[in-house]
Amino acid sequence: MINGEFREKISEFEEILQKVAGEIAKGTLSEKLPPSELLKKAEDHIDRLRDLATASEETMLFLKPERAPTVQSKCKNFVQTLTTFRGILLQNTTDPFANSRLAFEQLRKALGDGSDLLFLMREVRDTPSPLISTALAFKKASEAKSSVISIQASEDVQPLIKYVLGRIAEFNTALVGLGKKVDEMKQIARELQEESLKILVSKAPAQSMKDESKTEKRRLSLSNFKVEEKVGGNSHVND
Repeated sequence: MINGEFREKISEFEEILQKVAGEIAKGTLSEKLPPSELLKKAEDHIDRLRDLATASEETMLFLKPERAPTVQSKCKNFVQTLTTFRGILLQNTTDPFANSRLAFEQLRKALGDGSDLLFLMREVRDTPSPLISTALAFKKASEAKSSVISIQASEDVQPLIKYVLGRIAEFNTALVGLGKKVDEMKQIARELQEESLKILVSKAPAQSMKDESKTEKRRLSLSNFKVEEKVGGNSHVND
C-alpha cells in the first residue's frame, strides 16, 4: 500500500516537472511576463510540486531511514526554491520585470532541484531498507491472510532473514542453558540447606550437655565458696 502510493506520487511529480520544463521551452512560462501573470501560470504547478515533495519526504524517511540527512536536505532545498520563486513575484517593486527575471531563475533552479529529488525518490522506491521491506512484506501477507512461509524474499533480503533467524535460535539455546544452570543452582542451595540443618540438629544435644555441665560446675564452685566462707567464719569465732 505504501509503495503503491509512493509510486503514484513519483509518477505525478515527474509529470509536473516535465510540464513546467515544456512550458518554459515553449515560452508559456517566461521571464518576460509580468510577475502576477508568471505566478498565475505557474502557481498550480509549484503548489502541487511542494505538496508532493513534502508528502514524499515522510515516505522516504520511513522506507530508507539511513538516508535521512540526504532526503531532508534535498526536500528542503526544493521547497525553499519554490517558496523563493513565489516570494519574489509577490514583492512590490518599481521594476516588475526585474522581479520576473529573478523569479524565473528560481523556477529554473527548481527544475534542477526537482530532478535531483526525483532521482532520490526512485532510488528509495527501488532499494528501500531491507528490514523495512521485509516488514512491509509480512504486513502485506498478514492483511491478505496468506501464509508467511509463502513470502518469496528477494535475494538481498534472504541473508538478513537467515541472520535474524539464526540469532533467535542462538538466543533460545542460551535461554535453555541458562534455565538449566538456574535449576542446578537451586538444587545446590537445597542440598546445602539440608546439610546445614542436619549439622545444627546433631550439635544441639551435645551443646545442651555442655551447657548443663558448665551449670553444674558453677553450682559446685559456689557451694565450695560457701563452705570455705563458713569454715573461715568458724575459725574467726574460735580465735
